[in-house]
Amino acid sequence: MAVAPAAQGRGIGRQLIASAIDRAQALGGTRLFLGTNSKLAPAIHLYEEAGFVRISRDRLPVADYDARADILMELE
Repeated sequence: MAVAPAAQGRGIGRQLIASAIDRAQALGGTRLFLGTNSKLAPAIHLYEEAGFVRISRDRLPVADYDARADILMELE
């Protein structure tokens, strides 16, 4: 997920994450996982505000995950 620099600061990221959560719930999802990078502090803050918590790799439903993602998060 990304918001163009010119559009940042308008709450678009919050709207995107809320829409993604709503859509997952509408589809019957009970857990969401995401991977991000520690260099993306604003994104991490956004995800934490949305209720995501950091998890270890052993909590992932799949064994392989993008190597660039050094922070993994989950929302139940």
